[in-house]
Amino acid sequence: MKGVRDLALIELQHLTKTFRGKTQTVEALRDINLSINQGEIYGIIGMSGAGKSTLVRCINFLERPTEGKVVIDGRDLSALAPRELRKLRQQVAMIFQHFNLLQQRDVRGNIAFAMEIAGLRRADIDKRIDELLEIVGLTERQHNYPSQLSGGQQQRVAIARALSTNPKIILCDEATSALDPQTTASILSLLREINRKMGITVVIITHEMSVVESICTHVAIIDEGRLAECGTVESVFSQPQTDAARKLIFRGAGKTENLMGKRMVRIVFDGETFNEPIIAQLVMQCHVPVNIFYADTRDVGGKVFGQMILQLPEDRLQQDKVIYFLKNRNLKLEEVDGHAL
Repeated sequence: MKGVRDLALIELQHLTKTFRGKTQTVEALRDINLSINQGEIYGIIGMSGAGKSTLVRCINFLERPTEGKVVIDGRDLSALAPRELRKLRQQVAMIFQHFNLLQQRDVRGNIAFAMEIAGLRRADIDKRIDELLEIVGLTERQHNYPSQLSGGQQQRVAIARALSTNPKIILCDEATSALDPQTTASILSLLREINRKMGITVVIITHEMSVVESICTHVAIIDEGRLAECGTVESVFSQPQTDAARKLIFRGAGKTENLMGKRMVRIVFDGETFNEPIIAQLVMQCHVPVNIFYADTRDVGGKVFGQMILQLPEDRLQQDKVIYFLKNRNLKLEEVDGHAL
């Protein structure tokens, strides 16, 4: 990785954004404090309406915060003159859900657009376009128009355009939401490669936990305009501290069925314990029945994690026996309702 890690590139300090209309006031963001370090792939996730898209627009001052500061590379954006802000925005590129390409321009023309605005010489623009086409794998499509490209190819053009000004930061606002799973995986792989080779900090806004798990190093969870939780993806996945995090991680588990007792526990398997027959050993050694309510596996930052939600018997003594057994296996363990064990 090029660049220095653990150096705050983006700092949000007590960030608040309020929209005031004629009949109502909406507080979209409330006292957000967040640091994103150079070289990270940082996910910002939340349900629809949580405020995450407003947050990303505040990072580059497309929306000016009502209160608080946005500091990028040591510079307070609210203190910059309009010309200085425009220059800084060249270092903060943005990729959108629906690509935002110019339909009347071919691939080369779309990639050239930001460089033309920046006043680069034509020869330099053409040379840079050739480099970017190679990076995003579209050399053979360089003279096609957006209508002749698939969704994934259009997003690759948007990524090339974002890279054209050599940014330090790329903001991705639901950049894969309009794509199928296979294309999403290829776009995320491209962003990961760009981050690894160029050291560009990538901020991904999404409502999909699978996107965060597959590519991000860190994650912030936004809930009703507030920062609910943040940390490494591995730590948040393994031991979520808030209801907002649990809703995202447990999505797909369905509703509780009273097949046994009402008490349920979640266990997390990392790459080292994943292949151990823990549940079989539990049933055989403890002689206690448990119901596997939910189970899945996740690729979290290239490391396989599994999670399982067990519904325990009604008998309290049997419940304690199960928990004692699991704790002695050094598994990460918590109750689904959030009470730490």
